[in-house]
Parts: sequence; structure tokens; C-alpha cells
Amino acid sequence: MRSFHTISGKEGRLFLDGEELAYIKEFEATVEKNKTEVPIMGRRMQGHKTIGASGTGTATFYKVTSKFVRIMMDYVKGGADPYFTFQSVLDDAGSGRGVERVTLYDVNFDSTKVASLNAEGEPVEEEIPFTFEDIDMPEELEENFN
Repeated sequence: MRSFHTISGKEGRLFLDGEELAYIKEFEATVEKNKTEVPIMGRRMQGHKTIGASGTGTATFYKVTSKFVRIMMDYVKGGADPYFTFQSVLDDAGSGRGVERVTLYDVNFDSTKVASLNAEGEPVEEEIPFTFEDIDMPEELEENFN
């Protein structure tokens, strides 16, 4: 590996149901395995059995639209709880590693800041935690180093 093989997080894009969200600041999604403890006779260490997985994440946006307030308000007022598809694209041409696309399905937002003021004049941000129920990787980074 050479230093230029590392990938800059700035070289990414995020899409929500096909619409690019150019005002994204930070995006992170995690799959965590759900495990149960399995005590085993004659062993001092606890065993573990994976019984499923769950997907969670957080997206932080610069406040330039009322999109996420509208989504939550529509739920509060009407009861429809929408699900979305996120696609994260990591494409640092300088790395020589290719493109990684990760698609998250059945994304559901947990909470949204509906109002925010700041006397210091810093850009207003919206941090939106979410869950997702499926994942795919239509493109992945190169495994071999040239």
C-alpha cells in the first residue's frame, strides 16, 4: 500500500431515493450483529451465538432545506411513516481504488431537529439518526494494490 491509496471522505456523494443531497456534511452507517450468550459447560469464557443483525446510522446535513422537518411533520400530522433508500458513493480517483457504492434499504429516520438558532453565527446543522433493514454493495473497491 502507498499513501495515495487511502481514500478521502470528501470524495463522496449521498443520494436519498435517487436525489443527490449535496448539503451532506457527514454520513455513517453501521451493521451490528445481535448475539446471545451461550454458557458452555467446562469453559470459563462465555460463548456467543449470532442471531441476527441491525442497521443504524447518522447523517449530518447543513441546514439549507426544510426537507427533514417536513418528513417528520408529515408523520406527526398524518401518521404516514415513510421509508427511503440511501446510496453512499465513495469515489476518490486519486486513490486508484475504484468506486464503492453502498445502498441502504428501508431507511427510517429516528428523529429530526425541527428548529435551531445560533447567536454565534455558525452554520446550522441537522443530525439525523436512522435505522435501515437491508444493504447491498453494487460496486466495491479494488482488493489488489498496484
